[in-house]
Amino acid sequence: MSDDDGRLAWIHWPTMAKGVAFGVGVGLILALMLEDFVFGMVLGVVNGIAFGIGWSRSR
Repeated sequence: MSDDDGRLAWIHWPTMAKGVAFGVGVGLILALMLEDFVFGMVLGVVNGIAFGIGWSRSR
């Protein structure tokens, strides 16, 4: 990683996209179970982002 890569070069973007997509899917299921769409989607996206960041840091 060179200095030209930028501040977010350590993030593996394909993993981040997969994590967010999976999180949205889980969030939709959670939204149906809890009958609260916004909470389910927000929780799903946050989980997906957290997974993507955690997996990128461990690489």
